[in-house]
Amino acid sequence: MSRILVLDDDKDLLGVMKEILSLNGFEVVTSAPTYDINELITIHHPDLIIMDYLMNDVNGGELCSVLKNDLTTQHIPVILLSAYDRIIQSLGDYGCNLFVAKPIEFSTLVYHINNLLPKGKDYEYH
Repeated sequence: MSRILVLDDDKDLLGVMKEILSLNGFEVVTSAPTYDINELITIHHPDLIIMDYLMNDVNGGELCSVLKNDLTTQHIPVILLSAYDRIIQSLGDYGCNLFVAKPIEFSTLVYHINNLLPKGKDYEYH
């Protein structure tokens, strides 16, 4: 079972993400925003990370850039979420594997997760 780490400052969205992704066969770990993402990776060993681009006091784009520039974490696929898709268009993608605009279409998100995961694990959307 693939493990997904989700970081967001919206507790309701974290709950929905955990429920939907769990129903689709993923192990889901959620977290409030933190700049100490390496500690979360060391503890949880995620196969994929989903994080909001703008969180309270934490810039998900900067976190993504840090991960993608570190040899020990650059292999982990990162999906950035934002309600402001023009931000990504104007500032760049920070090396993320995928950008998803909010509101999230969960069937599409699950499809992309499956394509980004190592070994192309297939799960059906429920």
